[in-house]
Amino acid sequence: MPSAMPNWSDVLTHSLERLEERASSDPDARVRDGILASWRRSYDSQALGDRLDLPYDDNLNLSTRLVRAARPVIEKVQSDIDGSPLTLILGDSTGKVLLRHSGEPCLEGQLDRALLAPGFSYAEKYAGTNGIGTALEDRTTALVRGAEHFNEQLQVFACVGVPVRDPITRRQLGVLDITTWADRAHPALTALVRQAGASIEDSLLTMSSRGARSLLEQYLRCSRAAEDRVIAVSDEAFIGSAAAADRIGGLGRPELWALTVDALGNSDRAEISLMSGTEYATTLTVRAIRSSYGRLDGAIVEIPASAPAPPVQQSSPPRPRGAHQLSPLVLGPMAMVGRMAAARLPVCLVGEPGTGKRTLIQDIAMREFPGRTVVVIDCGDADIEAKLGSVGEQLADGHPVIVRDADGLASGRLAELVNGMDLPSTGGWLTFTTRTHHKRAEGSEETESDLAAAGIPMIALPPLRARVQDLRVLLPDMVRRLSRGRVTSVSPELLTRLIREPWPGNLAEVVELVTGMIPSATDSVLREQHLPADFGSGLRYRLTPLEWMTRDAIVESLRACDWDKARAAEALGMSRASIYRKIKAYNIEPGA
Repeated sequence: MPSAMPNWSDVLTHSLERLEERASSDPDARVRDGILASWRRSYDSQALGDRLDLPYDDNLNLSTRLVRAARPVIEKVQSDIDGSPLTLILGDSTGKVLLRHSGEPCLEGQLDRALLAPGFSYAEKYAGTNGIGTALEDRTTALVRGAEHFNEQLQVFACVGVPVRDPITRRQLGVLDITTWADRAHPALTALVRQAGASIEDSLLTMSSRGARSLLEQYLRCSRAAEDRVIAVSDEAFIGSAAAADRIGGLGRPELWALTVDALGNSDRAEISLMSGTEYATTLTVRAIRSSYGRLDGAIVEIPASAPAPPVQQSSPPRPRGAHQLSPLVLGPMAMVGRMAAARLPVCLVGEPGTGKRTLIQDIAMREFPGRTVVVIDCGDADIEAKLGSVGEQLADGHPVIVRDADGLASGRLAELVNGMDLPSTGGWLTFTTRTHHKRAEGSEETESDLAAAGIPMIALPPLRARVQDLRVLLPDMVRRLSRGRVTSVSPELLTRLIREPWPGNLAEVVELVTGMIPSATDSVLREQHLPADFGSGLRYRLTPLEWMTRDAIVESLRACDWDKARAAEALGMSRASIYRKIKAYNIEPGA
């Protein structure tokens, strides 16, 4: 278990004390606002202050555009600083060190001891306040001197980091950092690293295709008069304001580019009609940007001033991209439910609230029953009896029917519904969902008995905490759908943070969180800084899926033993000392 962390006031006091020595000799020394904000982020991320424990990844991709553009610049600067106590470091957009070129062996040895070497991550959440991680977090030049470092092992250094951006899309590709001894810090270092960073961006622009440069030039010229009605698109880029994206219904780059390529063909100008039902229609004008050989490098999309925002469509979300990459814990139930749908056999999906039971069934039903309406009957509705009375008619018309939260039905009611129906021959598909959690609905045991008596199989869908890695597949698709295409991806830092959360409310809780974050996104990427201020503040230690399964077993045993810890330990085959430690470590309280 991680050692207990000091509170924020202790961290701040200690950090201020570390600065007193420098302040006594430098009357202008004080804690800058940017450093104070970085200390707070480092503390909230549980970055260590007394030792370095950094993630290491030996999978270094040194063939990227960033590395190819940066290497000649770094080598040129290195030839100028050879013999000087200066080191140039290139990191990627996550803070992982890619390249390091030193001008002095003594400094290089100290950097090795500080793990400031290729493969190690100097993201702020791991290493605390530093030139690499803080520049990426603040998205601007970061100067960190001596005791301003959050981690005490780094206070022998001074460093300046500057973000490196794609000159066309302005996406942050990485960071260039220059590091020296703390007592050798000089304002000229900031100018040096900024000049080198600008040279790398110039190289990136030169490396960009002529078509990409032409696309940017055309966009800048056309958008001067009407920024919210012009978009530039290609197979790599989507340049346009959020207002412009809203006017085309939030279409993302892949979808818009596919429509553009189809419409243009060999022409230089074409029109695209966007429609949603009969209530929304607009026509886009697209103009091709071609190479001297006639290849389509991109297009300028012009939106009419009258184009409204399309209405939100109330339909089941499409299957997530990369759904085949979900965990076997989900792929198994999906396959079994799919087979039941194909055979028109009834099935019941069982799981905790918010796990996505209805969504999974509805997604399969829409694929298996094209052109039919998926009828959802919620057993908590006031007119439930009238709705249940129409099930036979809906099935006879070939519609799939989902009886949601069937454990809320009165005892025997489900048996009455099922008995007498020749379900496979109706043409429709009857399905149920029931909830599993410790506060079981009254009559839920009878519901399970009714389902078993009717021969309806019950398939379990596990909670999100048991398959939290599925968020890597689900989150990007979720943010695209909820933002209507305005936000198209999730930053690696945010993804890592969310994967460490317990999610007691399962996917429904994730949807609620992401919905609240999207208005804060200023570009196409949802980032960690868009999280609510109070997010994840309840526990400092995040449990792994295996630990959550252990916790669940302990909680169930405690409930069965009326919270008698000794009896629960005996039932689980563990010692009293072990169960007491785990109760404390897993934050288990009566009523959990």
